[in-house]
Amino acid sequence: MSDRLLPPNSTAIERALAGTPDEELLAPELLASLWDATKCPAAALPWLAWALSVDEWDTAWSEAEQRRVIAESIQIHRKKGTRGAVELALACLGHTGKITEWWQMSPPGEPHTFLADVEVDNRGIDLAVQGAIERQIMAVKPARSHFAMRLVGSTRGNIRLAATALTGEDITIYPYMATEAEAPPALITIGAAVHTWETITIYPKGA
Repeated sequence: MSDRLLPPNSTAIERALAGTPDEELLAPELLASLWDATKCPAAALPWLAWALSVDEWDTAWSEAEQRRVIAESIQIHRKKGTRGAVELALACLGHTGKITEWWQMSPPGEPHTFLADVEVDNRGIDLAVQGAIERQIMAVKPARSHFAMRLVGSTRGNIRLAATALTGEDITIYPYMATEAEAPPALITIGAAVHTWETITIYPKGA
């Protein structure tokens, strides 16, 4: 493409595009990557978000958050106006949300209201992040519903538990000791003896 058709007040980027060969500018793989949230150049993400009708966009988001929001945009639009859309929109920002609708409260709340418990985990939160969460919910919630938001702080860590059991026996061996003595029945023998004797005196015969 020739840049001779550009007006005198053309910008540098317009002249650069005009000077780029068509085969490079219109390469199929390049065009396809521009519509892929995972492959699109970071500088072009805002335009891809606009093309896919992302309702809430914040340049302060990290690149990973921007890509998640764009990637889930079509799915969010399919569910828009439902509880699932609110939960998915929060997940795009890296938050876990628990939605409690009015009829699930005890006692029941005002009709068409809900409570959004948003887990903050270890990242902390400031007014800017809180505002982004509220706008994200406002963009996808049912139009008739009003909501209250509660930020839930949590932290995660690894807890390691261990248990051991040691069993054994302690045996003491002593020398043998008789504790009872039993004598067998005694044999009793009874005897008697008689000792007799005689004394005889013999005299001479008389005349």
